[in-house]
Amino acid sequence: MSDNPVAIVTGGSRGVGAATAKNLSSKGWNVVITCSSSIEDANIVAQECTSESSEVIAMKADVASNDDCINTIDAAIKKWGRIDALVNNAGTTKFAWDHSNLDLLNAEDFQSIYLVNLIGSFQMVKAAKIFLLKSN
Repeated sequence: MSDNPVAIVTGGSRGVGAATAKNLSSKGWNVVITCSSSIEDANIVAQECTSESSEVIAMKADVASNDDCINTIDAAIKKWGRIDALVNNAGTTKFAWDHSNLDLLNAEDFQSIYLVNLIGSFQMVKAAKIFLLKSN
């Protein structure tokens, strides 16, 4: 097992998450990158991050699923035996371009947004808590 610190970056297949994964790996961190849709994009980011001094795992995981959150933590622990940081970057939204037309959104849209953006972060913290508390 590596002595490198380990980070999990949810929503790491593009944008801020991808930049965060690249930054951490460039500083010698091992990283788990999760994505909910494009594992191909996550694999590209992982290839860009992996170096002689760091390892990166890309995996499909939806933070809205508690099982996926637990599986993400398990993957990091199985590979490296530790978790030192959790970056809860995964998020979603739905835009209603015409703000005067509430028919463009429904309750399910808001439930989906809260499930990913709020409950997903909670589920990741809960799953990682014991390992984060052991970290230096």
